Amino acid sequence: MYKWITSVPKVLLCWWLLWLPGLVTAQTNDATQSLLWKIAGKGLQPSYLFGTIHAVCPQDFSIPEQVKASLQQTSQLALEIDMDAPNFAAELLQSAMLPPDQSLESFFSAADYQLLAAHFQQSMGIDIQYLNKMKPFMLQSLLFSELTDCPAESYEQHLVEMAHAQGKEVIGVETVQEQLQAMDHLPSNAQADMLLKTLKDMAEAKADYRKMVQLYLAQDLQGLAKLSEAEMDTATYAQYEQAFLTDRNKRWVPVIEREAKARSTFFAVGAGHLAGEKGLLHLLRQQGYTVTPLK
Repeated sequence: MYKWITSVPKVLLCWWLLWLPGLVTAQTNDATQSLLWKIAGKGLQPSYLFGTIHAVCPQDFSIPEQVKASLQQTSQLALEIDMDAPNFAAELLQSAMLPPDQSLESFFSAADYQLLAAHFQQSMGIDIQYLNKMKPFMLQSLLFSELTDCPAESYEQHLVEMAHAQGKEVIGVETVQEQLQAMDHLPSNAQADMLLKTLKDMAEAKADYRKMVQLYLAQDLQGLAKLSEAEMDTATYAQYEQAFLTDRNKRWVPVIEREAKARSTFFAVGAGHLAGEKGLLHLLRQQGYTVTPLK
């Protein structure tokens, strides 16, 4: 019934969680403009932390030589999740379903639901009936695949291919289920509101994504922070920050410590997880590690 899920690139299925690299407080502790950082000290093997953006057009895509060299020097690649996990699609589908007593249709007016139905039929050839038991974030992730207006390139996918070519293991700092559980902290009706806003304001969403790409290419973490915060009201921003940044970053730090002590590791996560008082750079420094920018 949901075979179409397996035909969608895995990184796009997670875009609902990944596309907001600015989920940080606007005030950052480190104004250095860099996406690549070296982590050392306290018994760590030489390791690196790289901030990604999850999809860009081919003309904007490049992996800097310093990033390639840093990956080459390490023993393994760690992404937010292991996209090679054999049970990826099954776990995704299980976590994406609404409770038995709910349906997607119940969160929308008849007119808005028809708007959703028409869009998914026309743009993707998917009958809305096959989506009616899905949580709104699942449809949101599919909408985000339209933001680039091009066959998008994925930093994660390219890093995985490079790691495989070098005979490196690829791991995740969290499981698929852990990542998707973060979405459950945002009520389904709030998810539905954001889905509808994206659909109705697709031109604005595309423009915002282009701004985000330019800020990313400029390695402007502070700019990314301000862009995302400006797009959300205070209540929604607080919910996102807690669920998608604060809690996940705190959970990742012990994993980063464990893996980097065991072997030299190249960590690649969404750029918004790096900066700010609740970001990985600051949290790692709090633990006594040296975190140094590499241009």
